[in-house]
Amino acid sequence: MNPEYDLIAPFYDIEHAHFDEDLDMYNNFAELCGGKILELACGSGRVMLPLAEQGYEVTGVDNSSQMLELAREALQEAGVAARCTLVEQDISQLQLQQKFRLAIIALGSFAHITTRKEQQKVLAAVRAHMSTGGTFIVDISNADARYMEELTGQVLHQGTWQDEDGTYFTHFVSPASATRTHQLELTHFYDRHSQGGTVQRTVATTHLYLFERSEMELLLEQAGFVVKDVYGDHDLGPFSLESPRMIFVAEARS
Repeated sequence: MNPEYDLIAPFYDIEHAHFDEDLDMYNNFAELCGGKILELACGSGRVMLPLAEQGYEVTGVDNSSQMLELAREALQEAGVAARCTLVEQDISQLQLQQKFRLAIIALGSFAHITTRKEQQKVLAAVRAHMSTGGTFIVDISNADARYMEELTGQVLHQGTWQDEDGTYFTHFVSPASATRTHQLELTHFYDRHSQGGTVQRTVATTHLYLFERSEMELLLEQAGFVVKDVYGDHDLGPFSLESPRMIFVAEARS
């Protein structure tokens, strides 16, 4: 169980469900790899659902029961639940009894694993569940994370959205840089309100590890992967220090 993401779950899809900039990338790699797909930290199924709609068998793993329930509802509503398996597990302790041709950790989720020991455990667990020659994609935020690091102590407005019933949801985040541990502590404020009504606030704290490219490459190599490419965006442009993303494409070696 992940109490932070259980708290965030009611607001997550309102903010992220329509984000689709990375979906073509994952679909293209799925076509190249063939076979079953594993998504780690799958959340509410934003990436799983379109892959299942393309006919792929997808296993999604997350440690938030509330996020998995959202995924279950979305997959059933889309009529693709039969092609999907949802598993509530800590991704550092995977026990799935099968191997995959493609594994994914999307949209910065790996950076929420903030200790070296846990990072190594997760990557080793992923490698143990991959076929030799299979592809592993890790998408990490780059420019946005560095931007937040410079705004320690400020409150940033992430957006305001309106639900179907007219209720407004607003997301603020306040970053705090923890220089000793090379990570950010993010305090999230989720406000639910209607015009002229009272505000209901939910507060959650998450942590984000600030990876360097060479550090992540070394972690992948130590876990049994060969890094094939590092991209700077979801269109697979070249990576630079100013790139919005840091996307690693690695191959499971023998």
